[in-house]
Amino acid sequence: MKRLIASSLIVLGVASVALSEEVVREISWADLDKAGQLLGGEVQPDGTLRVVNPDQQPKTVALAELKNPGVTALRYAVVGKVRYENVEAQSALEMWNYFPNGGSYFSRTSAETGPLQSIEGTSDWRPFSLPFFSEQGAGVPDRLLLNLMFGGRGTVYLSPPRLVQYTEGESPLAGASGWLSAFRAWWDDRTGNLIGAIGGSILGCLGGLIGTLGGLGRARRFVMALAIGVTLCGLAALGLGIVALGVGQPFAVYYPLLLLGGISTVVCGGSMPVMRRRYEEAELRRMRAMDVGGAEGRRPEASAP
Repeated sequence: MKRLIASSLIVLGVASVALSEEVVREISWADLDKAGQLLGGEVQPDGTLRVVNPDQQPKTVALAELKNPGVTALRYAVVGKVRYENVEAQSALEMWNYFPNGGSYFSRTSAETGPLQSIEGTSDWRPFSLPFFSEQGAGVPDRLLLNLMFGGRGTVYLSPPRLVQYTEGESPLAGASGWLSAFRAWWDDRTGNLIGAIGGSILGCLGGLIGTLGGLGRARRFVMALAIGVTLCGLAALGLGIVALGVGQPFAVYYPLLLLGGISTVVCGGSMPVMRRRYEEAELRRMRAMDVGGAEGRRPEASAP
């Protein structure tokens, strides 16, 4: 439904708005590469950029960072052409917009048709657009980051794009870009990495503590309460990750939530029956030892002849 709405808005916007774009900057992959500002991909002899994901796992490739991009209008976009070969899972181009007030927002090609169409399968050259509508209070961005989000294995080629801007009332994707700009990322890539690293370390320590005490049959109440707490937190993180994936949050948001939530739920939740059985066995051994000790204490002494 979300894609259908976005596609309809794209068609209506393109059909109804007369364009008068101003080119802010021609983005040359070759020049970025020479300046050491190209973050990913390989520049081809014809000036296009080739980006490959050889693995089946999802992967986000940072392409270029544009500091002080020169945008002076509240409506702008990065436009160009894209072609791709054997992209196995749904992928997308993404633009992060960073503002002086600390805000960070993203646009992404996630529609079914038009310039905002997602990347999947094989396609000849077609246009793409990464538009954004800023608000008066936020102003214009001081940094733009271009990413290519692979859902799986595939090869993508990008022509040298352009950064363009529009006056009020003008936009190539009037409806769709407004819809996209309503989604703010919960956090950026760096924060996502920190969440994964710190969360994984904490989870590893708690798992080690639960496994050690549970294996020794000690601190039953503490260990079981801790395991239940970790499992509940894992379920919450897993649910939040599913929501983030459903509303179109970027990889850096939903992936650490799904990973940490899945591990917590499966490992701690799955180990609780085993730990409960170990504690019961330890309790039985303790009771048997007490019974044996009591029987020995009650053994009658032999009478002297």
